[in-house]
Amino acid sequence: MASRLHFKKYFRPIADRFNDLIFITMRTYLLKLTTLFILMLILISCQSAEQDVRGMEEITALPLHSLSLEDMAEFRTTGDNWIIAGNVQSDYNQDLSMDVFDGTGVLANVPDADNGDPVYTELEHGDIELKMEFLVPKGSNSGIYFQGRYEVQILDSWKIEDPDFSEVGGIYERWDETLPEGQQGFEGVSPRVNAGLAPGLWQEYHILFRAPKFDDEGNKTENARFEWINLNGTRVHENAEVTGPTRGAAFDNEQTEGPLMIQGDHGPVAFRNISYKKFGQTDSLTLGEMDYTVYDYNGDRTPGDFEELEVLEEGTTHSFNVSELSPKNEHYAITFSGDLEVPVSGDYFFQTMMDDGGNLYVDDELVVENTGEFDAQQLGNIIYLEEGSHRLDVSHFQIMWGASVNIFYEGPEMEKRPLVFEGRDSENRSAPGIFVNVEPETDYPEIIGGFVNFGGVKRTHTVSVGYPEGVHYSYDLNRGQMLTFWRNPFADVTRMWQGRGHEQLLVPLNASVEESSGIPVADAGTGTAFENQSTDDGQGVTEYNLDEQGRPAFVSTVNGITITDKIVPSDSGSELIRTLRYSAEETSNRNKVARLAQGEAVELLPNGLYRVNGRYYLRVLNSDGQEPEIHENDGVQALFIPVLRDGSQSEIQYELIW
Repeated sequence: MASRLHFKKYFRPIADRFNDLIFITMRTYLLKLTTLFILMLILISCQSAEQDVRGMEEITALPLHSLSLEDMAEFRTTGDNWIIAGNVQSDYNQDLSMDVFDGTGVLANVPDADNGDPVYTELEHGDIELKMEFLVPKGSNSGIYFQGRYEVQILDSWKIEDPDFSEVGGIYERWDETLPEGQQGFEGVSPRVNAGLAPGLWQEYHILFRAPKFDDEGNKTENARFEWINLNGTRVHENAEVTGPTRGAAFDNEQTEGPLMIQGDHGPVAFRNISYKKFGQTDSLTLGEMDYTVYDYNGDRTPGDFEELEVLEEGTTHSFNVSELSPKNEHYAITFSGDLEVPVSGDYFFQTMMDDGGNLYVDDELVVENTGEFDAQQLGNIIYLEEGSHRLDVSHFQIMWGASVNIFYEGPEMEKRPLVFEGRDSENRSAPGIFVNVEPETDYPEIIGGFVNFGGVKRTHTVSVGYPEGVHYSYDLNRGQMLTFWRNPFADVTRMWQGRGHEQLLVPLNASVEESSGIPVADAGTGTAFENQSTDDGQGVTEYNLDEQGRPAFVSTVNGITITDKIVPSDSGSELIRTLRYSAEETSNRNKVARLAQGEAVELLPNGLYRVNGRYYLRVLNSDGQEPEIHENDGVQALFIPVLRDGSQSEIQYELIW
């Protein structure tokens, strides 16, 4: 049995003391890393109490191109089962249930006895990065075929514990009728984990596909390959080869290009937000010989005027290897200037990683700036460049210890690559990952403190709770806010322990869903109810209690209202039940609402459930005798229940289904 730390009450504000103590319960093999854990605590204690940790620039790549869903102009089909719609809804308890609403933005398949044809894109592709959302009703089935030949499965696979190739996320098998009975199907690839959500929810594929390669005589030299497949943000495949077309393919042969094809004969299904990026441009940016100058410099930010600095060395180079070019190991600055040849006009993404900092200019335009505040973070930006020659200028400064200048770019149908290949060994030599799972026979949940990504932002004062029943969640102690929830397996804590725990991130091991309520209380007036209110004085969670099963209940204070927040598995063990208890002594605080959800879409379904942002269902179990209400303000919808109307206490309870 795992060792655990259990504290019945924790009265000092956790947001204030989180830097001094992290509640963590792990398997015995993690406890052997006590020394590393102490080091991590020291690192955390040096962190700022800032609630969000952001980089200066959030651009990480060229954007994908959107496939228009205003009409069927982007598609070819011979049947009437494919239509453009505005929205679809489905009862997750009803087989093949899908209601279609007028509008645009959704590609819907509504098959019947006479119509069940596939749909093809006018787009033809070779290597492609594809992102798309899909909705599959209960018991329904479809598939997306790359080049019309290689299928990634779409299926209602909700709660399947051991998925094979035929479940959602699987790469479907090949088929050969000439083989003996029982051997005709072969080469299907199962997903690593079932990352599928409940039927009727919007799910997401993000896939990088490599087309087969051929020599000048037409002989295949490389098989088709899925470099990676992410389902709902979880990596389910990596480097999965396909030796030929899978079962049900539109074409038996293999080619360098082909259309995307979606099955239409296995039940209703819908798609939205389809975007892609094609690759295939063989030319690259080229950078000739560069002039460089090394300066004596003692500052901790990018120099404002290099001309005022003492020159240490000058020369020409084809490399950004500053450690070899500088006569000093530290306290210096360096500039590079050269001609950049652009083979094709278009948008180009540049990304730098400089330790300690530096800037990148094209034709005297500042493209990427790193003053030194962000150290060796990867910062990027996009600039349009015409075909031809351009001037590239790069500056860098070095304070002490490691020094590096790395520049990457991406262009029209050009994948991200280094601007100058330095010939360095890029082999991944990282140690094996460190994972925490919660076995069903475990007596208590696992509670791990660390950092968690939420909405692309690092939350620094969090705990993640893993239940033996196989449902888990993360919670922001600084705000008193539920963040994400997911199913087995539990947590990847590698980044908390390896590399000195620099990122300190806990990563869910399965598809996680972001809970959208924020701080679960708001003013009753709709004009202020949508604000992301903060807890009093940044106090956050002031204490938490553990029940006899080790399940925490968090206590926080928001504008004079005390909230007790407890999140536990449902009786079936497959969903989460959240209970919010409100209390307020002042009568001025008794005109409030419990905010259960908010976002771009909070929909009341005919079955009485709410579908939140298309990603999860919410079932109200106890509304304290009040009627739930959906309000909209500036394009944001929110689900409210009045609280503290008839006294100093209220209780709200709801179920999360995903």
